[in-house]
Amino acid sequence: MGTPATRRKVVLVVEDDRAIGELIAAAISDEPGYFAIHVEEPTGALETTKQVTPDLMVLDVRLPGMSGFELYDRLQTDPRTRKVPVLFETASGSETIDEFHRRGIATYVKKPFDLNELVAYVKRLASGQGPATGGPDAPALPPHA
Repeated sequence: MGTPATRRKVVLVVEDDRAIGELIAAAISDEPGYFAIHVEEPTGALETTKQVTPDLMVLDVRLPGMSGFELYDRLQTDPRTRKVPVLFETASGSETIDEFHRRGIATYVKKPFDLNELVAYVKRLASGQGPATGGPDAPALPPHA
Protein backbone atom coordinates (compact mmCIF):
# COMPACT_ATOMS: atom_id res chain seq x y z
CA MET A 1 0.00 0.00 0.00
CA GLY A 2 1.56 3.29 -1.15
CA THR A 3 1.43 6.64 0.53
CA PRO A 4 -1.25 9.03 -0.68
CA ALA A 5 -0.12 11.64 -3.18
CA THR A 6 0.49 15.02 -1.63
CA ARG A 7 -1.67 17.72 -3.16
CA ARG A 8 0.33 20.52 -4.69
CA LYS A 9 -0.57 24.09 -3.83
CA VAL A 10 -1.94 25.91 -6.85
CA VAL A 11 -0.85 29.51 -7.43
CA LEU A 12 -2.64 31.67 -10.00
CA VAL A 13 -0.31 34.30 -11.48
CA VAL A 14 -2.13 37.18 -13.21
CA GLU A 15 0.50 39.22 -15.08
CA ASP A 16 -0.02 40.84 -18.49
CA ASP A 17 3.70 40.90 -19.32
CA ARG A 18 4.11 37.38 -20.67
CA ALA A 19 7.85 37.12 -19.94
CA ILE A 20 7.45 38.24 -16.31
CA GLY A 21 4.38 36.06 -15.77
CA GLU A 22 6.06 32.98 -17.21
CA LEU A 23 9.20 33.64 -15.15
CA ILE A 24 7.17 33.93 -11.92
CA ALA A 25 5.08 30.84 -12.74
CA ALA A 26 8.18 28.77 -13.61
CA ALA A 27 9.97 29.80 -10.42
CA ILE A 28 6.93 28.86 -8.30
CA SER A 29 6.40 25.57 -10.17
CA ASP A 30 10.06 24.68 -9.57
CA GLU A 31 9.32 24.59 -5.84
CA PRO A 32 8.40 21.14 -4.50
CA GLY A 33 4.67 20.97 -3.78
CA TYR A 34 3.71 23.99 -5.90
CA PHE A 35 2.13 24.41 -9.32
CA ALA A 36 1.57 27.84 -10.92
CA ILE A 37 -0.91 28.79 -13.62
CA HIS A 38 -0.13 31.98 -15.56
CA VAL A 39 -2.87 34.04 -17.21
CA GLU A 40 -2.36 37.42 -18.86
CA GLU A 41 -5.78 39.01 -18.43
CA PRO A 42 -8.25 39.49 -15.58
CA THR A 43 -11.02 37.75 -17.57
CA GLY A 44 -8.74 34.71 -17.88
CA ALA A 45 -8.24 34.78 -14.12
CA LEU A 46 -12.00 34.86 -13.51
CA GLU A 47 -12.51 31.94 -15.90
CA THR A 48 -9.68 29.97 -14.31
CA THR A 49 -11.11 30.41 -10.81
CA LYS A 50 -14.38 28.86 -12.04
CA GLN A 51 -12.42 25.66 -12.79
CA VAL A 52 -9.94 25.62 -9.90
CA THR A 53 -9.74 27.39 -6.56
CA PRO A 54 -6.13 28.49 -6.12
CA ASP A 55 -4.33 28.36 -2.79
CA LEU A 56 -2.81 31.78 -3.55
CA MET A 57 -2.96 34.45 -6.24
CA VAL A 58 -0.22 36.78 -7.46
CA LEU A 59 -1.87 39.82 -9.07
CA ASP A 60 -0.29 42.63 -11.02
CA VAL A 61 -1.92 45.98 -10.22
CA ARG A 62 -1.89 47.22 -13.82
CA LEU A 63 -3.79 44.83 -16.07
CA PRO A 64 -5.59 45.36 -19.39
CA GLY A 65 -9.32 46.03 -19.14
CA MET A 66 -9.56 45.76 -15.35
CA SER A 67 -7.06 46.75 -12.68
CA GLY A 68 -5.68 44.25 -10.21
CA PHE A 69 -7.72 46.06 -7.55
CA GLU A 70 -10.94 45.60 -9.57
CA LEU A 71 -10.10 41.93 -10.11
CA TYR A 72 -9.40 41.56 -6.38
CA ASP A 73 -12.79 43.16 -5.60
CA ARG A 74 -14.55 40.74 -7.97
CA LEU A 75 -12.76 37.77 -6.41
CA GLN A 76 -13.79 38.98 -2.94
CA THR A 77 -17.46 38.64 -3.92
CA ASP A 78 -17.07 34.94 -4.75
CA PRO A 79 -17.29 32.65 -1.69
CA ARG A 80 -14.80 30.23 -3.31
CA THR A 81 -12.07 32.87 -3.74
CA ARG A 82 -12.88 35.33 -0.95
CA LYS A 83 -10.37 33.84 1.49
CA VAL A 84 -7.61 33.07 -1.01
CA PRO A 85 -4.46 35.02 -0.03
CA VAL A 86 -3.27 37.54 -2.62
CA LEU A 87 0.22 38.87 -3.24
CA PHE A 88 0.13 42.03 -5.34
CA GLU A 89 3.00 43.15 -7.52
CA THR A 90 3.32 46.73 -8.69
CA ALA A 91 5.59 49.07 -10.58
CA SER A 92 3.35 51.97 -9.56
CA GLY A 93 4.14 54.77 -7.19
CA SER A 94 2.80 56.18 -3.96
CA GLU A 95 -0.85 56.42 -5.09
CA THR A 96 -0.93 52.62 -5.44
CA ILE A 97 0.75 52.18 -2.06
CA ASP A 98 -1.87 54.51 -0.58
CA GLU A 99 -4.59 52.32 -2.14
CA PHE A 100 -3.01 49.21 -0.54
CA HIS A 101 -3.15 50.95 2.84
CA ARG A 102 -6.76 52.11 2.33
CA ARG A 103 -7.78 48.54 1.52
CA GLY A 104 -5.79 47.00 4.37
CA ILE A 105 -3.57 45.08 1.93
CA ALA A 106 -0.20 44.30 3.47
CA THR A 107 1.14 41.81 0.94
CA TYR A 108 2.77 43.35 -2.10
CA VAL A 109 6.12 43.58 -3.80
CA LYS A 110 7.42 46.42 -5.93
CA LYS A 111 8.90 45.84 -9.36
CA PRO A 112 11.66 45.18 -9.98
CA PHE A 113 11.49 42.47 -7.32
CA ASP A 114 13.88 39.74 -6.33
CA LEU A 115 12.40 36.52 -7.73
CA ASN A 116 13.63 34.43 -4.78
CA GLU A 117 12.00 36.91 -2.39
CA LEU A 118 8.71 36.72 -4.30
CA VAL A 119 8.78 32.90 -4.20
CA ALA A 120 9.51 33.03 -0.45
CA TYR A 121 6.44 35.27 0.03
CA VAL A 122 4.33 32.89 -2.06
CA LYS A 123 5.39 29.91 0.05
CA ARG A 124 4.78 31.76 3.32
CA LEU A 125 1.34 33.02 2.25
CA ALA A 126 0.25 29.69 0.75
CA SER A 127 1.15 27.93 3.98
CA GLY A 128 -0.90 30.40 6.04
CA GLN A 129 2.09 32.13 7.64
CA GLY A 130 1.95 35.53 5.96
CA PRO A 131 0.43 38.93 6.68
CA ALA A 132 -2.73 38.12 4.70
CA THR A 133 -3.79 35.74 7.43
CA GLY A 134 -3.13 38.29 10.16
CA GLY A 135 -0.84 36.00 12.13
CA PRO A 136 0.86 37.62 15.13
CA ASP A 137 4.34 36.76 13.85
CA ALA A 138 3.62 37.86 10.31
CA PRO A 139 6.95 39.05 8.95
CA ALA A 140 7.33 42.65 7.97
CA LEU A 141 7.52 43.58 4.32
CA PRO A 142 10.99 44.07 2.93
CA PRO A 143 12.25 47.67 3.12
CA HIS A 144 11.68 48.32 -0.59
CA ALA A 145 8.09 47.05 -0.70
